[in-house]
Amino acid sequence: MKNPAKAVSPLAISQVLVALELGQSDEATLQYLHHLCGQLPVQKLHFLHVLPRFDALHAFPGRETANGLNSYEVNEEVRQQMEERIQAALGDNAALQANFEIREGEPLEELLNEAKESDADLLVIGQNSGEGRHGILGKNLARRSTANVWVVPDHAKAQIHHILVPIDFSAYSTKALKAAIALRDELSGAVQITALHVYEMPDLSVYKIQRTPAQFERMLRKDHEEAFEAFLHTHFPKEKEGIATRLVLKEGPGIAHYLMGTARESGADLIIMGAKGHSKVERLLLGSVTERLLMQNEQTPVLVVK
Repeated sequence: MKNPAKAVSPLAISQVLVALELGQSDEATLQYLHHLCGQLPVQKLHFLHVLPRFDALHAFPGRETANGLNSYEVNEEVRQQMEERIQAALGDNAALQANFEIREGEPLEELLNEAKESDADLLVIGQNSGEGRHGILGKNLARRSTANVWVVPDHAKAQIHHILVPIDFSAYSTKALKAAIALRDELSGAVQITALHVYEMPDLSVYKIQRTPAQFERMLRKDHEEAFEAFLHTHFPKEKEGIATRLVLKEGPGIAHYLMGTARESGADLIIMGAKGHSKVERLLLGSVTERLLMQNEQTPVLVVK
């Protein structure tokens, strides 16, 4: 007889893989990590920096490594820089069990390989703002990783006081809200959770409706309010009193735009999104709203829950 399946936590955070670029996003990432490790049950930290392949550099005439250093010497220099930055940022928390890895290759593939080898259940990655390739690595990592992915923009503050959870009444948003509750229970101090549902008006011109658009909008909002109440009553009967709800009428294109706007307006400092499932097909179909949010967001950290 097989052993029963192990229960999967909605917020696994014991083995954490942190990607560092030795650039501007690292400061916010390390400060954020320092804040989290002081409160969450993190057991081990894995730090990874990916260097470009040196054979690729030598493929072009005149492209040599600085001062003629070989791959090993450069790796040791990078390792020293990484350890110094981690020690300075984490302070006493650096006493956590940790290892430092330098690899050469393509960042996304090396991150995924290291996550698999280290059995990481959470990946933390910084994100630079104002760049042409803004958010691409975070989006692709969230799409392909089987672990939860925490994306920290370089403008993010190291705090969690208000968590915003987009809800579409699916199993994925249920998992995201469970993760938010689990995180709130781990953090010290008061943490507000707001469940947000963005809805839109249908094209009334195709229907024969005896009511005015304003009357129809009130009816539609009431229906969504009742659906929200039923969703919380079904999945969160004990926790629902501690969850604020918010409905936003979508009047223009792009749900991600409304999520970011609501986060800024409400002062939310973390957005928790539910991704698709674990099958290869589902991972390729990471929600388009999640992808757009990761590509456009420059201020609020985003946790993508698998």
